[in-house]
Amino acid sequence: MERALVAIMVLLFSTPASAAEFYIVRDLTTQKCTVVDKPPVTAVRTITLATDAIYKSRKDAESAMRAIKVCSPPN
Repeated sequence: MERALVAIMVLLFSTPASAAEFYIVRDLTTQKCTVVDKPPVTAVRTITLATDAIYKSRKDAESAMRAIKVCSPPN
């Protein structure tokens, strides 16, 4: 019984290694966007999410970053 409880606890509190998440963040001081693999810390006021989307791969996030208006270089 105790082993089963431990096994359930491990399953509930562990995150799968293949569950990668990527975010597009914008640095308000440099006005540049970057793809990161961790959500930004909300205490840092100069870094913000450029979009609310969460991407499954870095490639998807980089492609989406090119389409976001605030991340595009000015013409």
